[in-house]
Amino acid sequence: MMGNLLELCIKVVPYLLGYNRPSYQDIPVPSSNLTLTEKDLALLNLKSKDGSVILAIGSRDTGKTELCYRLAEFLGRPTYAVSPQQVPPSWIQHITLEEVLTEVQPDSTLIMDDLPAYMSNRDYNEGMIRVMEKSIPMVRHDPSPPEFPLGRIHLIFSTQSTAQADRYIMDCDAAFFKPLGLLMGDIERPNIARMYRNEIDPCFAGKNDMFIKKHAYMMSRTFKGMIEVNKTT
Repeated sequence: MMGNLLELCIKVVPYLLGYNRPSYQDIPVPSSNLTLTEKDLALLNLKSKDGSVILAIGSRDTGKTELCYRLAEFLGRPTYAVSPQQVPPSWIQHITLEEVLTEVQPDSTLIMDDLPAYMSNRDYNEGMIRVMEKSIPMVRHDPSPPEFPLGRIHLIFSTQSTAQADRYIMDCDAAFFKPLGLLMGDIERPNIARMYRNEIDPCFAGKNDMFIKKHAYMMSRTFKGMIEVNKTT
């Protein structure tokens, strides 16, 4: 038994990929030279949840979409994506916004890419958006159509700025940050703009485009800091 658990640790530490969903409290930390970091534990905790809301923020061409794919690969569930401007990898089912409520199954991951293109503040009164708003607090629970058609899913939202996105996505379990566009800081939500000034921007200051695409600033309840992001397999 311990050998199997040790093997699991070895597999998840490099970039925490895999298809089992262990509870983070159950992951052993061997007394040898193998140690799970706070980042590893935070990601494993996210993976172990029945559902979650994950937010990726950053300017275009910073590797934000690839980050979403990598997160979905790590979460290890069947994955769907609403992606108006980019076709996802073959292992992700590409769907339209209208298909979300009929195609997305429990125990899956849903990537909502390029969020402002279809879920901005001006859309509050649209029925589909209202359903999404109501579903966000229910992601950890069993679906209950027709009022709560989505359940037990990981929702990954990708946006260039939270100022352009629905306020309900701010109720997230984890957030991943890339640099904002040069002038986007002035229109960003005040609390997010403050985090960028004090914590995120200093981590990316002076870094080239390649570094930015391969890294993100992660924030969860138990971990804050830079992480490296590899391309999906």
